[in-house]
Amino acid sequence: RQESITNEYFNYKPSEDFQQINLLKIDNKEYKLNITFKTMMKLFELGKKNTPESIEESLNILGITDLPYEEQAYVLDEITKYIFDVNQKGNGKKTFDFYYDYGYYFPDFIEKFGINLNKDEISWWEFDKLLDWCFRDKTSSLYNHMDFRLYEKPPKNSKTAEANEHKYRMKMKQLHALPNDVSSSEALEKLWGYLEKKAGENKE
Repeated sequence: RQESITNEYFNYKPSEDFQQINLLKIDNKEYKLNITFKTMMKLFELGKKNTPESIEESLNILGITDLPYEEQAYVLDEITKYIFDVNQKGNGKKTFDFYYDYGYYFPDFIEKFGINLNKDEISWWEFDKLLDWCFRDKTSSLYNHMDFRLYEKPPKNSKTAEANEHKYRMKMKQLHALPNDVSSSEALEKLWGYLEKKAGENKE
């Protein structure tokens, strides 16, 4: 899956209301946002244009109207930071696209959850959780599709393969750790750098 995932995915608690996290305070002003799967898909498309008109239209889709022109870009940027973890580092390679891969996760939502994404209204936060499940479920259409897309030829050197596997598992350990067990990102980066260096030294 692509590295960028929603901030609130990790902070959400089962006892909370999905609608409650649609309230965002920016400079002491509270905004009630319309964050659903359908609105976010529209925003992704508008984001490709990045024009003053598309910025205003994006805000309107989110439920924010009559905002002064000089504030629009700033408010939309703050909303983007709220929804997505823009500081999270990825490997620079895009591996998933909400539009291109729609045909793979659309049937999964119908089969697994009884949700028709073309017709049903679903919170973006709820969609994000269920999509993450599709990525992990080996019986899902999306999982099998991504399994082929992300396939890489195993290294010939056994030590290189072992180092790559260890690096992957350490990253997964970090992702699935309880809050108190999460290591600092700086320490992990040092560890991964060390493993990469060792893998390079053992290449044939």
